[in-house]
Amino acid sequence: MKVTLTSKDLFILMNFLGAKALIGISSPFQQVGKEEMEHEWESCFKKLHQMGLVDYIDNELKFDDTFIGAMWVLARTNVIVEILMDEQEKSLFYFSDDSVVECSRIRDEEYSLKLHGTPDWTWNSIILPRMLMNQENLPTRLSDSLLVTPQDYTVYRENRGIHNSESLIKFNELKSAPLIVKQLDRSFQRMLHTKRLMMFYHMNHQWNVEGLHVLASPSYNWTFKMVNREGMEMLEAEQGTSEKILDEVLDVIKRVKQEQPVN
Repeated sequence: MKVTLTSKDLFILMNFLGAKALIGISSPFQQVGKEEMEHEWESCFKKLHQMGLVDYIDNELKFDDTFIGAMWVLARTNVIVEILMDEQEKSLFYFSDDSVVECSRIRDEEYSLKLHGTPDWTWNSIILPRMLMNQENLPTRLSDSLLVTPQDYTVYRENRGIHNSESLIKFNELKSAPLIVKQLDRSFQRMLHTKRLMMFYHMNHQWNVEGLHVLASPSYNWTFKMVNREGMEMLEAEQGTSEKILDEVLDVIKRVKQEQPVN
């Protein structure tokens, strides 16, 4: 199954199925009145009918079995994986016990939906290879790590360089001008690609998150693991080979499995 739907279509379908949330996609109905909402419902189901995905028979809506099965995965999932490539290519993977639905953003408000096989197959054949895509297997020079705030990481990426070396050194209690800061700055300057993997899992009536950022450059590749230090959300930066990056992705899965079973 492969179909294209808008975020409006998805939220209307989730509402129809009684889903409480749709993680990873912003609601397009923040300030929509009742009359406008009814019009959106009508437009959505007309569109689905034209696509051959729903019909109205004996006063009931009859959905295509594969399509409505995929929508139930989105509505009932407890585990979602988001991959963001170069801050542009975004894919969301909604897990069930026996299948995974991928929603890939093709425009701001439009998504391509594809039904994959089992969770294990999706991890091994889709998610892990995608996280290693365009990743040259470079050697590392340092085994040290560096703590960076998520806000600073965003600025470093956007500006292609570290703007606050002195405060970064002080925060990490390092000696003056350490090599790791210089090499990280150089890697941001020569940045080729960035990737982000986030795992959202539902536990104890709330959504939780684990994640990893990856920076690729001709100098070194870096992983930025989400960690908590004294109640602060931080990113732990380390140089990494392709094997190290794979291990870090698997570690994200392991950490989530300790809290929420994931196939």
